[in-house]
Amino acid sequence: MNEMPNRRDFSSDTRLLDGISADDIFAAEEAIIAGILNNNSLAASCGLEPTDFSEPLHQTFYSAIQQLCAGHQIADASTLKPFVPKVVTNLEITPAKYLDQLQKSGFYTIPQEFDAKVQIVKGASMSRQLSREADFIGELAKEGHSLLTLGEEIEGIEQRLKEMLSRFSDTKAVKSPGSQYLAAFNASSRRDGVKGVPIALPEIARVLSEPVFEAGNLYGLLSSSGEGKSSLTMQLIYHAVYEGHPVLFLSYDQSAAQCVRQMIAQVHQISVSQQREPLRYMSQTEQDKCVGFATWINEQPFEIIRCQREGVDRLVAYARRFIKKRANGKTPFIVLDHIGKVKPKNDKLSADRISGDVTVELKALADEIGASVLVLNQRNGESGKRQNPRPIAKDLYGGENARADYDAILTLYRPEKYKKEMEKVAATAADWKIINSVFGSDIDGLAELASIKVRFGDPSIVERVKFEAEYTRYRSNQPERTAELF
Repeated sequence: MNEMPNRRDFSSDTRLLDGISADDIFAAEEAIIAGILNNNSLAASCGLEPTDFSEPLHQTFYSAIQQLCAGHQIADASTLKPFVPKVVTNLEITPAKYLDQLQKSGFYTIPQEFDAKVQIVKGASMSRQLSREADFIGELAKEGHSLLTLGEEIEGIEQRLKEMLSRFSDTKAVKSPGSQYLAAFNASSRRDGVKGVPIALPEIARVLSEPVFEAGNLYGLLSSSGEGKSSLTMQLIYHAVYEGHPVLFLSYDQSAAQCVRQMIAQVHQISVSQQREPLRYMSQTEQDKCVGFATWINEQPFEIIRCQREGVDRLVAYARRFIKKRANGKTPFIVLDHIGKVKPKNDKLSADRISGDVTVELKALADEIGASVLVLNQRNGESGKRQNPRPIAKDLYGGENARADYDAILTLYRPEKYKKEMEKVAATAADWKIINSVFGSDIDGLAELASIKVRFGDPSIVERVKFEAEYTRYRSNQPERTAELF
């Protein structure tokens, strides 16, 4: 067999690791490729990417191996030849001949040896990436930046480092399925029950078949404009804050002042119109309650970020920053309105793909930081094409396919709103017959809570609550569990 080419024949950007030379790194790369050529199954389990190889020709080899394996084809010296250049400068033999020599090099698939070589390559790759980040930080320090842009750059660096650690680290604790179950079982046995965010209305808990918004889960709330989706959201947020949970509201609609105003209306029965003209319409006691509430909420682990054109990556960065500042040991509650207003990564994609890009990131965020995440969905207009406008999966932003990443989706439906709309255009006896058949008569001030997806439980459960329009709040049919704060 011909002698293998020398590392110095290549243009590698290898960097020394502690106790490992550049020659060791290069030899490890060769051994990995040789091992995979003899046993393709190693490619799927090694966790490497082409850019982890320091030598560009090795990157080409490994990229071709991945492509062939993904197509369920054999990757060997023969099948890789169409993917590699015919000649490489400074290489005395052709890349095709080099592949032949690698495959015949005698490095076979002893697991311990292969894994050791993979660790060397991963370590070298991480070293190069860290060096690039260090160079970037050095350049960043030389340039003029505002506090805002510096903060954004630092968040970007932090996220890249986290992703690097997640991909390369072998120290991430992985619990066995039984251990995870026992941890959840023991938590449920304690007085505090399942780890998560308490739910303001017991009817919601029954519909979702969950005692809390569970940590690590992604929830959806679906209703149309004008049905009180924001009102219900404020109740859920206030209840979580009242119970001491960190809450971040990513709002594309309401300002912080509007949110607090609505909470005061719900908690103290001081209407929004009163609060707009306190000297005319409010007593001194009512004014004191408003001031007291605003002072109290300022002291809670609660933030509202008024969003405009942010994409999901920026929203995730907001959430991570919030957790750093506000984590207190209780499950965080992250609320987003509305998913349809999040700037898409690619606005040419279909609505379900755009929705999926957002929900997959938020689901990963919930799992990573142990939060409950709630995403508001405004109905997409499909209900206007049906005689019965009750919400179904098609009404989601992105349609039925958008359900995939959610753990549960709650629907809010006020039939009174739709009945009035249909009555305005009813022209025949047949129209009135349909209206009376669909809605009945006893619906004034009532709202229906249901679901279009639950993980465990009965998805057909429907509960009714009372909507008090003056205070924009929903009332449970059960007695209140706690008194108001002030």
